[in-house]
Amino acid sequence: MPEVLLGGASFAPNVSTSAIPPSPAPDNRKRLRDVHTDWKSSKARSEDSVSACLRAVSLFEEFTGNTHVCELTRKQGDEFRLWLEHPDRKTTSKTARDRLIWVKSLLEFAAHDLGLICRSPWSGIEIAYQTTNKRRPWADDELTKFFTQPLHTAYELPKDRKAGADAAYWIPLLGLYTGARVGELAQLRTIDIESDAGVPMLSITNEGDGQRVKTTAGIRKVPLHSELIRLGFLDYVAKREKNGDATLWPALPARKGKPGGYFSHWFGIYRRPLGFGKYPDFHCFRHTVRSQLANAGIAEGLIDTLVGHEVAGSTGAKVYTHRGAKTLLQAIQVLSYPALALPRAYKATRADCI
Repeated sequence: MPEVLLGGASFAPNVSTSAIPPSPAPDNRKRLRDVHTDWKSSKARSEDSVSACLRAVSLFEEFTGNTHVCELTRKQGDEFRLWLEHPDRKTTSKTARDRLIWVKSLLEFAAHDLGLICRSPWSGIEIAYQTTNKRRPWADDELTKFFTQPLHTAYELPKDRKAGADAAYWIPLLGLYTGARVGELAQLRTIDIESDAGVPMLSITNEGDGQRVKTTAGIRKVPLHSELIRLGFLDYVAKREKNGDATLWPALPARKGKPGGYFSHWFGIYRRPLGFGKYPDFHCFRHTVRSQLANAGIAEGLIDTLVGHEVAGSTGAKVYTHRGAKTLLQAIQVLSYPALALPRAYKATRADCI
């Protein structure tokens, strides 16, 4: 180190002469499974999302031979798309599209979040798909077959843990008379049953621990149909409150990231011996409710409010239009199922719960 002269005097600066080690170069030779690991840990992800994404990674590895992310080419992306769509794979166009989207999402994450590549080489590669949704309303004979089993005529609760005991009786009825999603019903707490202007309401929210809704439009209040009250639902709620239960379904196991996951699995199994095919399933209750409301002449915006769909129209209509509890009740009371004549199988009363 040369000496520095200051006013005729000299001194050597006290600086280490050892070489400063260079910053390590980023590891840009990661594989897609490594990117998946980083993506999974970057923030909270649902188990279903992580698993679905990992299945797409496995297909990517199978087709590309597990190419490093930094070595991927556009041609590989086009060939992967064609491979996913090939008839021999026997998957729907939507499934093929979903798997491609998962891989593309990881590549975008590798570029924008990890800096492993400048940009995704597969950006813009798409798979067109046709919807195969064959869901429909429940027919009268199907409703009769389902709701005239001992579960709903004699309150004989299933022993399968995934059914959640009392949940097996009440959740299908709530679906039939509210049009709510199974996950929205499975996550209900006792405090979510409240009164508004004297109208008993079911509050669907994402404010509680583990609660979630599909979209912001899903946050809503739905009046309780008089048939649910006749069958004893408010008495059941009172019993849960007396027991100090925070949840309406203390016996229903919770599945992380998907409140209605276990119940949906049980519901599918329960239907099989009754001779049902793939449809109608639980989601078809939503179709049943929406169809009845529409056929009765209920305004489209009011139906959207009740079932938790995005309300169409101007921003002003969405922001400043608020439906009163009694208006909502008049609409929900339109629901009628003449083919059903259910007895009150739930025996407890609110007097028993005081």
